[in-house]
Amino acid sequence: MGKIDRAKRRVLRQAVADNLETIRGLPPRGVRPNVRRSRLWMRRLSIVALPVMLAGSTFLLSKPVTEPMFVVQRGAPHKPLAAAAQPQPQTLTTYEKVDPAALPLNVHRVVIDAGHGGTDPGTALPTLAEKAVTLDIAMRLKKLLERGGFEVITTRTDDHLIPLRERAHIANVSSSDIFISIHVNSIVEHTSEHGVETYYLGPTRDAKLTKLAAEENRESGYSLADMRKLLDGIYMDARRDESQRLASAIQSQLYGGLRNADPGLQNWGVKRAPFLVLVATEMPAILAEVGCMSNDAEVEKMHQPEYRERIANALFDGIRTYATEKK
Repeated sequence: MGKIDRAKRRVLRQAVADNLETIRGLPPRGVRPNVRRSRLWMRRLSIVALPVMLAGSTFLLSKPVTEPMFVVQRGAPHKPLAAAAQPQPQTLTTYEKVDPAALPLNVHRVVIDAGHGGTDPGTALPTLAEKAVTLDIAMRLKKLLERGGFEVITTRTDDHLIPLRERAHIANVSSSDIFISIHVNSIVEHTSEHGVETYYLGPTRDAKLTKLAAEENRESGYSLADMRKLLDGIYMDARRDESQRLASAIQSQLYGGLRNADPGLQNWGVKRAPFLVLVATEMPAILAEVGCMSNDAEVEKMHQPEYRERIANALFDGIRTYATEKK
């Protein structure tokens, strides 16, 4: 109410003043020449000043500092300091990968992962299960590696199911150098053929490999909350090149060591696939399909301890070849 009263009094005083000026013969305040002229100039000045101010500020911000700086000292004349060296713009270069040959790291500790186990038999036949074959080969390979001076970590030593998450955890906490997962293939569409193949981590567009990875990843122990991190591992894996070298060494020795005992064996090569057991490991890691249980002739050989020993020797030769190249 106080503000309203003050406003009313101010308007009343202005009205009285205007009336007195009108009585004296003066024109209304709004149409007087001086007032109109000043208002017109103010409008024009604001229109011109705004662009000038904007242009000036832009010029000042874009102008490099080239003037020498001064230091004021009492009792001494002002001396300009040398102009500070302006940092030169850096040219972005394409990222270049470091050649692993520049980092000759030795291989001392090896993780052996026998695929499947417990309630997850893998490929299961009436007389043979993949989980038993992989465990037997893993134990044979362990002995060969220990005789060769390697330290060995195993993800399982008996018929128990170890989730893929736990297998990777065992490998990582042990600070191992390489990870070898042993499996036996089964391709029902090609029962007349059999071969060996080795995988390292990476994406694939092959529908068959996607299906195979899905079957192997079924008992992973991972949740949907882990998916983003796992996918980042697939596409941004710094260990991929080393894993590929390890896979190549394993595949070469695996095929070379078994084809004499099995003339029908085929070399299915080194491939990429998103196996979860390889995603979470922090060292070069591969998954070896050491046979094919969908082929009757191969199943017969898998029953033989001598043939399993031959597989273990081939895996050992591949690991030793890779380790020797790293020295």
